[in-house]
Amino acid sequence: NKKGIDTEYTRQADRLYKIFNKFVLDYMDCYYLTAADVAADKEMQAMFVQFLHQTEFAVGNKLHDLSAIKDPNIIKEFYADAMASFMWVVSAGHEQTGNIAPYVQDASFCAFKWAPGALVGSKDTALLQALLMSFTSQAMPTLMGTDW
Repeated sequence: NKKGIDTEYTRQADRLYKIFNKFVLDYMDCYYLTAADVAADKEMQAMFVQFLHQTEFAVGNKLHDLSAIKDPNIIKEFYADAMASFMWVVSAGHEQTGNIAPYVQDASFCAFKWAPGALVGSKDTALLQALLMSFTSQAMPTLMGTDW
């Protein structure tokens, strides 16, 4: 019994996330003997304290404090999940959600800003969004070659 959206995109996105998650867990296993070693790493702790701080600021509520979690396996899984999520967002997620150039070519259809009461974006807005798109909307390079 499936729940949620079931499309080819969501199936592939889920598969890629699982690949990233396994990669991160395997990578951690190369450098840490146990989950307790991962949980005790001060640099990992500092990075995720910063991550939680920024997330709390962005969403405006209090998230759990990792020091309250006593099971190192849960902490390791949390770290791996967050890292895999980062990897997904900056690769496939960015390719999917960052592909807005075709929409913003016309400032009367999709402008980054409008003057109060205006029905279309200004010429300045059109020029600025075209400039931004020229620098940021290039296709991502193939990560694994063309035969992967």
